[in-house]
Order: sequence, then C-alpha cells, then structure tokens
Amino acid sequence: MSDFFFESYLRKYSADGTLDCGCGRQHSLGAKRVLLGDGVLEGLPDLAAQMYGSGSSFWILSDENTETAAAARCKELLSRFHLSEVVLPARPRPRTTPELIQALAADAGGVSPDLILGVGGGTISDIGKMVSKIVGVPNWCVATAPSVDAYSSGTSALKLKGGHRTEACTPTEVIFAELAVLEQAPEKLFLSGIGDLLAKYLSYLDWSLSALITGEYICGEAAQLCLDSARQAIQAVKAQTADRKAAIRSLTDAILTSGFAMQGLTDSRPASSAEHTVAHFWEIAAAVGDPAFELHGLLVGLSCRILLEGYSEFYRDPAALEFAVDERLLALAAEPPWEQTLVPEMEPFRGQMKEEMSESVIDAEIYRLRLERIQNNVGSITELARRLLEELEGAVSILSSLSFPFRLSDFRIDPQQMLMPIRYIRFLRNRYRTFNLMHEVGLEKKILRHLEEQLSLLR
Repeated sequence: MSDFFFESYLRKYSADGTLDCGCGRQHSLGAKRVLLGDGVLEGLPDLAAQMYGSGSSFWILSDENTETAAAARCKELLSRFHLSEVVLPARPRPRTTPELIQALAADAGGVSPDLILGVGGGTISDIGKMVSKIVGVPNWCVATAPSVDAYSSGTSALKLKGGHRTEACTPTEVIFAELAVLEQAPEKLFLSGIGDLLAKYLSYLDWSLSALITGEYICGEAAQLCLDSARQAIQAVKAQTADRKAAIRSLTDAILTSGFAMQGLTDSRPASSAEHTVAHFWEIAAAVGDPAFELHGLLVGLSCRILLEGYSEFYRDPAALEFAVDERLLALAAEPPWEQTLVPEMEPFRGQMKEEMSESVIDAEIYRLRLERIQNNVGSITELARRLLEELEGAVSILSSLSFPFRLSDFRIDPQQMLMPIRYIRFLRNRYRTFNLMHEVGLEKKILRHLEEQLSLLR
C-alpha cells in the first residue's frame, strides 16, 4: 500500500479507468501510471519500450529552462528511440495560446510520433496535452516543478487575446515526478504550487454555495478531495524548513490529487473559482510588471488573499443577508445590461463576456427561487463560509511567514488593474460564486467599495 494521497483516489477506479461515484455520475481517468519518488526517471525508457515497443518514436517538448532541468537527461535515456524535439525559448515565457498550440501540433504531426512527451511545468504540460489531442496520439509528461495541478488534470487553460478558456484535452497517460528534479526548482515555483492550492478553499465554498442556491450538480467527493489536497499542501509548507524533500514530495502529491479530481469530472469546478478568473485576467492583460512573478500559482495565491478580504467582510454578519424578496426582484429587474456599463479597459474582454453571458439567461422566477433558497439557508451558508475562510486565513498567515508574495508591489500590478476583474467577475465566467450571491442580495457594490478601501493594506 502506498502512502500517496493521489493513489488512494486512483484505487477507487476500475481497470478501465471508470468510477461509478456516489454523486450519481460516472467519472473517468485516462492516466495509467504515476511515478513519484527518487530515481523514477531512470525507468522512462523501459516503460516506453514495454508500452509502445523499442522502435517507437517520441516528439519531445521543453523550454530552455526545462531542457537543462530534465529534458536533456530524458533524451539521453531515450536515445535508442526515434526522437524529434522542440525547445521553446525561456523568454518570453511560453503561453498556452491557440496559435502556439496549432504551430506545435503541425510540427508534431509532421513527424507522426507514437507519443508526445512534455518536459516542464504547467504551461508545457497544458500545451503537450493539447498537441496530443490535435495529433491524436497519447502524451506523457516529466514534471520539473511542483508549481500547478495541470500535470494530472484533463483540461488545459488556453490564453486568448480577449480572455481565457478551459478546454478538454487528452489527459496525460504517464506522469514522471522525479524528486531530484523537483528539488532543484526555484523557490518561487514551490510557492506557486502552494498558491494554486489555496484556491481549493474558495472553490469548495463557491461550488457548495451554487449547489445549494442554484441546484448545480456537485460531486462532494471531488470537492472534498481538492480541499484535503490544499490542507496537505499547507502541512507541506510547515515541514519545509525541517525536511525540504519531504515537503516537495507532499506538495507534489497534493497537486497531483487535485488534478485527478478535475480529470475525473473533465471540469475545473472542484479546484478553481473566482480567484482563477482574476489570475487569468491579470495574465492576459499583462498586468504583472515583474516577469519573475508572472507565475500562475503566485497570481492565484495573491487573488485568494484579496478575495479573502471581500468574502470575510460579506459573510461576517448573517444579518446582512436579510432582505425582502420582492424588493430585490424589482432592483434586479431595473439593472441596466452589463454591456452598457463596460468601461474602456474591459473592451478587449467583451467577446468572452458576451459568450459567457449567452449561456446564462436568468428571469424573475429563477431569481425568486434563488432568493428564497438564500433566505431559507442563511445559517448553513454563513457557517460553512466562516469555517472555510478561517482556515484560509490561517493558511495565508503560514504562507506570509515564508515570504509568499501577497503584495501588489511584489508583482508591480497597478491597483486599478488589480480591481478591474473583480468588478466584472460575474461576467468573465458563467459560474455561480459568492459574488453572484453578493449581487443578488444587493451587497456587491458595498463589498467592492470595501475592497477598494482595504487596497492600501495589500500594496
């Protein structure tokens, strides 16, 4: 029996990669093997020969940083196979744009490989999974940093000119996580992995909230799995000073677990909420002035810290959620369309917002039903929020003691640009979250003013 957290989840799946879950749906995984530990990379050629034959061919993707970290060694190990390769520049940092993915897919397709091998972090992993989907061959990956949960997820986060899109891809079949490689990753990438997992507190809260108020489907096991992975990550942070290798091992275990929860559902709902929407906006809008801090997990962590302030203020007093249903219905009906209030800075995102909002038509009866459910469940809503936000606050405190960059000055983000995606958060992603609840009970503007007032504390 392994003591890895992710393996306890994988064991629930049958040999064909399916799970008849207690949530009432069948989940599926495309992953076949995960090798996490010391010396696991050395088994790469034998496993490749076993699964694809000694005459198989690889198309290997890396960047200049990960080439040094692990890709060069992978190519030595695979020298008896047929190899093709692309090494992307380290600067500017590669991004998961459709244009880059299509160009790389054309390159890979031109050599007709048996297998795609991505060697790198979250971006290389997401690109590799998308190239795999387009070319129609399996993909493996070698993780070079415990920085994100992309390695084991079944989706890729695409960066578009006017927004982002989470798209289903071909899940990675075999994941190699060599501790000697992961230990060499820069400290910021370790912190990035922790920051990405902070999101699980808010995603658990917001998904549970939506299930209660809108009737959205929820898989309680997947939600709990991601929350527990975040808790494990925080324990990894505490252990870092005493045993860095054990901390890296535990954090990698946690991010893989979170990714598998998403892969099982082919949806990022268990692991991301408003904080990811905000982080993606900052990335696409080039809001980060210091490239060294333009790491997805760091931005997610910063976003969690900011949203914690707004969520805590909103849920602090249950009496604030008292309202008259008919009055709120009149106020909601009188609101102008979002298109009429869009500021010039948000124009590049109009297309994505329009697409997201086209999937959400809410009439008076839907609002009435939601408002009544809110009234009937104020106690349970605020109690759940209180417990999770207290836990998130404790996690933020622990990370602060390890110098996690929780200030705008660390990233050189303009304060107004920081707030922009939060003001339009409901329109940037068609998901019910705490900001939707704030809006429906008439407190959204108050919380936004509070965040603006508190901004100086985060500079």
